[in-house]
Amino acid sequence: MSLLATALLAAALNDTIKRGTQLQEATVTGERVRTETSQIRLKSGTLAGLGTPTGSVESLLRTLPGVVASDELSSQYSVRGGTYDENLVYVNGFELYRPQLARSGQQEGLSVLNPDLVSSLTFTAGGFNAELGDKLSSALEVNYGRSDSSKARVRLGGFSGGATLWHGNLGVSLRYRSNVLFARTGDVSGDFRADSRDAQIVWSGRHGAWRHEFLGIAQSNGFRLAPTSRTTEFGTVTQVLRLQVAMAGTEFYGFENAFAGWRTRRAFGQRSVLDAEVSWSQALEREHSDVESAYRLGDVNTNMGSDQFGEISYLRGSGGFQRYARNDLWVREFHTAMRGNHMINESAQLHWTVGQRVQFAQDRVLEWINLDSAGYSLNHQPTLVVIGPNDTSYVPDSTLELYSVLQSQGELRNIKHWLSSTWSQQWVGPAYSVQLRAGQRLVRDSRSGEWRWSPRASLSVGPTGGGNWLAYLNAGSYAQTASVRELRNWTANGLETDARMQHAWHAIAGTKRYGTRLGRPWMYQVEAYLKYQDRAFAFEQDGMRIRYLGTDPGLAVIYGLDQQLHSTWVGDAESWISLSLFRARERFDDVWQRRGTDYRFAFSMRVEDHLPGQPQNRVYLVTNVTGGFPFGLPLENPKPFKAPPYRRMDLGFERVLPTWRGISPRLALEVYNLLEIRNTASYFWVMDISTASYYAVPNYLTNRLINISLRADL
Repeated sequence: MSLLATALLAAALNDTIKRGTQLQEATVTGERVRTETSQIRLKSGTLAGLGTPTGSVESLLRTLPGVVASDELSSQYSVRGGTYDENLVYVNGFELYRPQLARSGQQEGLSVLNPDLVSSLTFTAGGFNAELGDKLSSALEVNYGRSDSSKARVRLGGFSGGATLWHGNLGVSLRYRSNVLFARTGDVSGDFRADSRDAQIVWSGRHGAWRHEFLGIAQSNGFRLAPTSRTTEFGTVTQVLRLQVAMAGTEFYGFENAFAGWRTRRAFGQRSVLDAEVSWSQALEREHSDVESAYRLGDVNTNMGSDQFGEISYLRGSGGFQRYARNDLWVREFHTAMRGNHMINESAQLHWTVGQRVQFAQDRVLEWINLDSAGYSLNHQPTLVVIGPNDTSYVPDSTLELYSVLQSQGELRNIKHWLSSTWSQQWVGPAYSVQLRAGQRLVRDSRSGEWRWSPRASLSVGPTGGGNWLAYLNAGSYAQTASVRELRNWTANGLETDARMQHAWHAIAGTKRYGTRLGRPWMYQVEAYLKYQDRAFAFEQDGMRIRYLGTDPGLAVIYGLDQQLHSTWVGDAESWISLSLFRARERFDDVWQRRGTDYRFAFSMRVEDHLPGQPQNRVYLVTNVTGGFPFGLPLENPKPFKAPPYRRMDLGFERVLPTWRGISPRLALEVYNLLEIRNTASYFWVMDISTASYYAVPNYLTNRLINISLRADL
């Protein structure tokens, strides 16, 4: 059984204490539990996200081993060669919905996770337990609750703000964010408007032997752009190309979602706890665009001795581009579940779950692109010339051939039933302790009529009484019930609702070493893993947007090595270094090629320290270096090109100010993209009709930006 389930069991058993019993005051401290296998836990103080552009929980997840991301404003992330859709996110045991239509991080807005409400976090990059849901890659378990004695917290910054209030076991938080300042650091000029707001409520209470929990979330994210121009330079040192674009029109991306979940728990005797939960979620996503543009592409004069230095010396091509989109997605889900936790004896536990999830979604795609170069619409249909015996006739072609047309409409109706059970047993010997966790998960998907049995197991060995090392093995079967985005076929213009579930096998071998250095604890963890997908869908990445190219099953193999060195330098402040080396390959049509998430490597570092002798002055440093992603022409396979590596460094300084009338203020200065590296998010393809050549023009991410923020705790 996981530590979370054990803690819930203990909390429920405490409800059996008779009223009127007075307990002595006690201080409880926690430390890293060494019986865990591949799980990683972070403390609540670390999750503030200071020094990162979004200030979100996900921004710190990206520095953990096995986690990769290439857009600093997004809350999405890839784990061990998987897509963004393959990650589970739980808050207080409730699975949350995540947006699916965002093309870039600046459009996505606020993350659904509120760092001011988080009390603890557990992340598993693969091989997670059977009681967790049906995804292929990772599981993130977030607990909301009070992490300190403060009753209120207010944050104010240059582009975001929020307020959190605690009254007993009731927590209410309001947040606001705007990505306008980040959007203005890009190559596109125009009128930007980005407004994101959310409200979250968490509550827990007791009524006799019963314990109740509630979680409510309402969120609205909107991004509107009226572009006017764009100038992008790319190429090599000796050959610099410049794309100049004049634009007119508007783009709008809206994401609105709501969630409500209720759980009731009761202890029966001293060894059993039962709980029942129900949750409801709804999301509306809109992607509306109507933008016309005229562009010209040319070589830039790089001769520093020339009078025309920095100007276009040779025009390669010019043309027009029009994109129209009316894409809408409406999703509603209703979930019920019953769980049981039973302590069989002092060394054995049993956990089981029975649940049902009703899914309904309506999807509409209407999107077309028209390309024009030198007055010709692409694909160009020339005038037909007929030479007869007496005369020559010219037959004009009156049809307009659009470069790309995507139009589909469909509904997804699905009822998923599942049953899971996990048995954990521990054997303690004179020298070594062995823990075995064996589980299974049975899932039925009414959409495809498919049954899937998924066995999972983990084995860990370590010295009795703690010791300084731990070794473990994890293995299991993982199936994924498809969402609308996976079933939407961009090459066939349709929603393939009868496709079978994706499936993967996980095998993980790892070890942990513990020690102290200069009075500070450290932990080194290394894992070797293999993920074999015997049923995988083909896809391509366009920034944060994932486009699936059909549901015909293929094979995918991901294997790699993850390492992390973790320590605490200042009090309870956590710092770590992560390094991941991996390969992700897929086979469709009997050809092995790079998968869209084959980044090859990822290095990250998160450091929290203070100035010598001045603990009130802290510094936060976050560094990421990730290999480039494969890319090619849209909606075509394979992807023969590779983007440049993603490199970024963010820096933050925090000053703890003197307490005034019970208010503890903190002033922070943050420098985003300290090294001012222009990272590539995706590519915009431009065609020169004179040579029939395509040019991949990079869409760059954010530039350097400085922010000042104030936090006050009461």
